[in-house]
Amino acid sequence: MRLISGKEGKETKKIITSALRQYPHGAEAHKSLAYYHIFRGDWKEGVEVLAEFTAQHPNHPHGWYYYGRCLFETGEYEKAAEMMLKAYHLYPDECEIYRGLCEILPVAKMTSLPLTFPLKKGVEGTLQTKEGNNITLASIVEEMLERFPQRWSVWAIAGRVLVECFKEVERGCLVSEKGTQLQPQLADAWFCHGRVLALAFKHREAVEALEKGWEFLPAGGYLQSVPAAVWLGESYRVLGDVGASLRSWEVACQGCQELREFNPASADYWLGRALVGLGDRLGAIQAYESALSQELLYPTRGEVEKSLKGLKGKGRKGLGG
Repeated sequence: MRLISGKEGKETKKIITSALRQYPHGAEAHKSLAYYHIFRGDWKEGVEVLAEFTAQHPNHPHGWYYYGRCLFETGEYEKAAEMMLKAYHLYPDECEIYRGLCEILPVAKMTSLPLTFPLKKGVEGTLQTKEGNNITLASIVEEMLERFPQRWSVWAIAGRVLVECFKEVERGCLVSEKGTQLQPQLADAWFCHGRVLALAFKHREAVEALEKGWEFLPAGGYLQSVPAAVWLGESYRVLGDVGASLRSWEVACQGCQELREFNPASADYWLGRALVGLGDRLGAIQAYESALSQELLYPTRGEVEKSLKGLKGKGRKGLGG
């Protein structure tokens, strides 16, 4: 909620300090302290919290996991991949570590080469399976599906990686669909599947999946409904249904007002995307700049910076014309 300044910020820090006192060797408490610093604008100090924790607890897999995520969300993609691979090397039975690798490796552009693991300073070794095969992102996806077949989110992220990174469109969509079969009444499962279908340019099927998810939305589920409304608007626009796309983006704008109470930076990001769809260039610029001022994290931050540049460029062209 970004409660990191004034009286509320002192209360947040008090809670974190209490957690650190009770669990001095707990990775979760140190993660909270790291993000407290990051959301206050001191990214370097935040990252350093987890760097120190992993140095003091080198065999704690969750420490490396949180360190990897922290580096990823502050834009240090290659180093983030290195830390997540350390977590994987230490504890290859943790589902979240697989999910983290599937999220980080594509952004770090490490999708095809065998993955290397730092044995010691200046020395690297290639990660291998028990059978002696090189480990790659593709092998991690297959391993994740084999180890955690009952988790719907595993099928969703695997489907997305197959579509986005390996252009295995048909298989990726089928894999993603498996998540909706495991959780047929879960809005998130349908929304994630809809997103994969849209990335595969199957926009008619994407709309059907997103609308299906809408039927199962819990009351007040703005964290889920706002992104889904934006995605619906984008798919409807591709299909040529202007009215439906505009209505979806208007719903997203309304939801952002509620989402702001929980996560203001995320709310402004999605508001910016919805306003771009509605053609409100100045409103989108304002929303995006507000999101950045609240320490919006990467990789979304990079997307917003790029979008802002384009939106401001359009304004200058308009003035010149």
